[in-house]
Amino acid sequence: MKFLFTALIAIFLFASSNAQQDPQAGAILDKFAEKNRSFQTIKASFQLTVIDLQQDTKEVFDGNIALKEGMFKLELMDNITYYDKTTVWNYIPDAQEVNINSAEDVDIGSSFLTNPAGLFTMYKEDFKYKLVDEQNNKNGIQYYIDLFPKNLNSEYSSIKLLISKNDLLLQSVTYMGKDGIHYIIDITRFEHDIVLEDSYFRFDPAKHPDVEVIDMR
Repeated sequence: MKFLFTALIAIFLFASSNAQQDPQAGAILDKFAEKNRSFQTIKASFQLTVIDLQQDTKEVFDGNIALKEGMFKLELMDNITYYDKTTVWNYIPDAQEVNINSAEDVDIGSSFLTNPAGLFTMYKEDFKYKLVDEQNNKNGIQYYIDLFPKNLNSEYSSIKLLISKNDLLLQSVTYMGKDGIHYIIDITRFEHDIVLEDSYFRFDPAKHPDVEVIDMR
């Protein structure tokens, strides 16, 4: 589960090294990134499905994410992570404790669940990409794009995106793990440009007087 907790405990991206970029996929991703970066704020709900092929198990979790100018707040698996680009708070309500780290001491990575904002830029340098198909389903026509890590030591063999053709909004992300564990993130609700104060992305001890604060800065 290292994928999930690189930043959560410490919403919006295996091929041949000489594979060529797909210009059509690149153009779609550029428009997708430009549109989503134009939003002042993003707030979304999602469903995370974790499939372990080796253990033949499947788990489903509900989550919420909010983004603003590189900051984020992520609620998932009984954890709430706050990130304001300076500090990372990992609040565990059931344990009544919060762990605090300096952002510079935490490798938040670039996956949706450790650095959601990175989804809109990471494809530029870290991946090769290919438009696989256009799919027509109950949500309309969607672009199906595969991303392949340039780093062959990546823990993922590929990342699969479904992006709405009509409004260029993310519908789902699937991380195909080389260890046989796959993570599927389906966006269930999406809002943008709602008012979110900067304080929304910081844990406030005054509002949680009974929580143990573990400051590791």
